[in-house]
Amino acid sequence: MASTWSPTTTFVSRTALSSVDPTKLSDLQSVASAAALHLTSGVNRQNFVSYSRILRGAEASMTIIQAEDILATATDSEVIAQASEAIYDATLNIVDLRWNEIPYNVWSLVPAPNYIYLVIFALTFAYTMGMLYKSRFHWYNVAWSLGLVCELIGFIGRVLSIGDMTNSNYFLIQLICLTLAPAFLMGGIYFLFAQLVVIHGRQYSILKPLWYSYMFIGCDVLSLVIQAAGGAQASIASNNFENAKPGTDTMIAGIAFQVVSMSVFSIFWYSFLVKIYFKNGKSQDLENTGDRVYDITYKKASFLNFFRLLFNGKTAANYKVNHLDQFYNAKFHEMRIRKIYNFYPLAISIAVLCIYIRCVYRVVELAEGFDGYLITHEVYLMVLDAFMVAIAALIFVPFHPQLVLGDASQISLQDIKNRSDTSHHGEDEEEEGDAPIEGESKEYTGEELDDLQGSSSETVDIQVQAADVLEK
Repeated sequence: MASTWSPTTTFVSRTALSSVDPTKLSDLQSVASAAALHLTSGVNRQNFVSYSRILRGAEASMTIIQAEDILATATDSEVIAQASEAIYDATLNIVDLRWNEIPYNVWSLVPAPNYIYLVIFALTFAYTMGMLYKSRFHWYNVAWSLGLVCELIGFIGRVLSIGDMTNSNYFLIQLICLTLAPAFLMGGIYFLFAQLVVIHGRQYSILKPLWYSYMFIGCDVLSLVIQAAGGAQASIASNNFENAKPGTDTMIAGIAFQVVSMSVFSIFWYSFLVKIYFKNGKSQDLENTGDRVYDITYKKASFLNFFRLLFNGKTAANYKVNHLDQFYNAKFHEMRIRKIYNFYPLAISIAVLCIYIRCVYRVVELAEGFDGYLITHEVYLMVLDAFMVAIAALIFVPFHPQLVLGDASQISLQDIKNRSDTSHHGEDEEEEGDAPIEGESKEYTGEELDDLQGSSSETVDIQVQAADVLEK
C-alpha cells in the first residue's frame, strides 16, 4: 500500500514550506564546496561555526530544489510523500539556522512601543541637556543626562534591530546601555537627597548630607564596573560563538549589588521622611501666639498620616507650613513654601521605587538566561524596565531641581562641605538634634497659605527676631 505523509507538528502551522529558485543550484554547489574546503583546512571556532552554517544552509536549499524537481513530474503517491517530507525537513533546517542567527530569541520586536520609548527618552534627554545649560545643578544634570542618553542609545539599538534581527551588535548595544542607565539616574537622586537634608536640617538625617553621595555613588560606580566587565565578557563570548554565561553571571552580580545598594538607600530615605514629618510632631509651637491654624491629627505618627503628608493634600500642606516648618532650617524657608516643593519627596519616592522595580526585574530576567521566559516576552521589558524608567524620567521634567528649588538659594557641593547651611544655627545642632531657636517662621492660616503658595515669586517676611518676641 502506498504511504502518505503530512506535517504533524504545530510548528509547521506557522512556517510555510520553503521554495528555492532552481537556477541558483550551481551557485549553491559552489558555496557548499567552498565552505567544506574551509572546514577541512582548519579554522578558528568563530569561522568554524560560520562555515558550518553556510554549508548546512546550502545543502538544505539544494535538497529543496531537488525535491521540487521530483514533485514536478512524480505521479506515485509514495514518491510525492517522500519529496514533500524532504522539503519539510529542509525548511525546518533553514528556519532553525535563521533562529540561531537571532540573539533576541524572538522572531521580531514590536515596533510601536520601541519607537514610543525612543521618542520619550530623546525628548527627556534634550530637556535635561537644556537644563544643564540653564541651571547650576550640575551634578544632577550630568548624572541624569548620562542615564537618559544610555536609555536613548539602548532604544536606538532596539529600533535598528527591528530591521535586522540577526545583527548581534545592535543586540549588545541595547542590552548593555539599558542595563547601565539606572545607575547614572540614581547618582542624580543621591545628590538631591543631600540637598533636601540641608534644606530641612541636618538633625533629621542619619548621615551627613554628602555621605549619601559619596557612599552610594561609590556603590554605583562599582556596580557599573562589574556590569560593564560582564557585558564585555558576554559580548566577546557571543561574537566568538562561545559560552556567554560567565559574562552574564557577572552582569547579574553587578545588578544584584545595585539592588542591595538601593535597598540600603531606601532605608535612609524613608527614615529621613519619617523624621521630618513626625520628629517635631508633638513639640509645642515655638511661639504660642494662638494664631497657628492646622490639623493636630497629623501630629500622630502613623502609616496613614505618613502617606497623607507625602501626598501633600491641602490640610497636610497647611500643617507643614504652620507647624513643622518652624523647626526646619530657617535659612531655606522660602524654598519650602514654594507650591511645588512639598510634592518633591513624593516625586523622588516614585522615581526611586520605579528604578528599584526595574533593577529587580533585570536580576530575575538575566538569571533566567537569554532563552528564559522574561527575556523572550518583550512585554515584560516594556512594562517592568522601559515604562519604569520612563516614569522616573518624565517625573523630573516638572520636578527638575531648577523648577522646584528656584534660582535664589541654590546649594552647591562647596556650600554643603563648608556647612554654609548652618550659619544661622549652633554648631552642636547637628549632633544633638536641637531645633533652631534664633528665629521663628511666620504663621499662616489656610487662606494665607493658598495665596502664598500661588505665587512663589513674592517676597515673604519669614523671620521674627527673638528680641521682638521678648518685647511683646
